[in-house]
Amino acid sequence: MGKDTVIHYVEIDKSDASVYDEIEMKVRVKEIYEVNGNGMDGITFQKKKVSPYTKDFTENANYKRWKRQFDLENWNFFVAFDGNRPVGGSVLCSHSSELNMLEGREDLGVLWDIRVDSGYKHCGVGQRLFQLVKDRAENLGLIQLKIECQNNNVPAVDFYFKQGAHIGAVNRYAYYGDKDAADEVQFLLYVNLFPGIHN
Repeated sequence: MGKDTVIHYVEIDKSDASVYDEIEMKVRVKEIYEVNGNGMDGITFQKKKVSPYTKDFTENANYKRWKRQFDLENWNFFVAFDGNRPVGGSVLCSHSSELNMLEGREDLGVLWDIRVDSGYKHCGVGQRLFQLVKDRAENLGLIQLKIECQNNNVPAVDFYFKQGAHIGAVNRYAYYGDKDAADEVQFLLYVNLFPGIHN
């Protein structure tokens, strides 16, 4: 991304959001948040270096798949474009009783997805896409955003903490049946959208 590059951000029509699938979703893992402790003494988190590897979610987390699995009526898709090229995207879900992630709440939204092309990371694209989701959630009258993240996506976890997120739950066995992710720990993060409202 050049210094003169101008990125345009738009909400795209959810009935044909296939352009979203042109955006890669790769995570370069160099360290993890190691989770220690059990029981009433609490748990601790510590960054730990690991042998570097890349996780590619592009084929498994995409609009084509979501359209087959879910009713997208209450989903909002935002895309960042460099010219005609999509380079980042984010998705907000709310008011969808079929989504367990929403916990049956009408005042909760889920940041279902956020992704930025590798060549556009650390340039503010993710920050803007997050803000678009947050603004829409507030306009919908939601009071919290919920975000699922894994302990091996340290940059994302740190990014969400900077946005004011806090950990609501840690699940060491969320991906137990997935051979490619069995060792990963699920973090459920929450962002309070309105100061003074705590759920």
